[in-house]
Amino acid sequence: MTRENTTNVSHLFKLTDEEAVTLRRIAFGESDLRSLRPADVDRLKKLRLIAEGRGNMALTVSGKEHFDSLPRAALAGSPRQRNEL
Repeated sequence: MTRENTTNVSHLFKLTDEEAVTLRRIAFGESDLRSLRPADVDRLKKLRLIAEGRGNMALTVSGKEHFDSLPRAALAGSPRQRNEL
């Protein structure tokens, strides 16, 4: 799904800026779970955007859609390839 296609997806949840940062950090695999905001992790789990897998957090299919819909910096890299849950 491209960014253009995801901008019109009506089932996307409204995330706070902090939750969006946490979602990005999980997508890029940049942070240990203990360094992420617990409230953000709890909400993202409840929304089923992330799930525990192999000792860390990973994006679900819905989480990937949300991640793809988020604005990205011009020089940002691509997320690490992980097995989706």
